[in-house]
Parts: sequence; C-alpha cells; structure tokens
Amino acid sequence: MSSTLLRLGLWILVLVLAAYVIHESYSESTIAEMIPMGMLQKVLVLGGALVVLGLVVKVFEKGTKVVSKNRCRVCKTVVPTGAIYCRAHLRAILHDEDEKTHMTHVRKR
Repeated sequence: MSSTLLRLGLWILVLVLAAYVIHESYSESTIAEMIPMGMLQKVLVLGGALVVLGLVVKVFEKGTKVVSKNRCRVCKTVVPTGAIYCRAHLRAILHDEDEKTHMTHVRKR
C-alpha cells in the first residue's frame, strides 16, 4: 500500500513538472492556455500529500511487522515464522488429508 501511494505521488509530481515545462515553454501559444497554473498548483499539492502519506504508511507498516506474531489459524496459539498451524493441528490436518487421498487400507495377515 505504501509503495503504491509513493509511486502514485511521484508520478503525479513528474506529470506536473512536465506540464509546467510545457506551459512555460509555449507561453505565447494556445497550449499554455490549456494548462492553468491554479490546476497545476492543486495537483502539485495532491502529489506532495500522497508522497508524505506513503512515507507515513510505510513507517506504520514496519511497526506492525515488528509487533505482530504468527498464530495458528485454528487455536490462535503463537507459531514460528512461516508456519500456518501449530504442531498438533498440522498433524491432524496432514492425517485427514492422508485419509482422503488413500482410500484403500492395508490388509492385516
């Protein structure tokens, strides 16, 4: 999310800068009348606000990564990084999947 806000803000700033250069380069032609300076100022403020908002969101995203912990989806106990289920529920899920995929049973002698 933060990278999207930052990119959007920076692209808006680039486009405003390009429009300003076109406005100043062709000040005597009709192209300059199509790009009002009031609009450029408002869009420039919008781009700057998006960049600042993206930076603030990035700081909060880093903070949530430090504070948040991975938890089991079933019982909500803390699990190691990269795990989805606790050990007991993982074994139960694997056992259930094994029973679903192996319909035949081994014969007893």
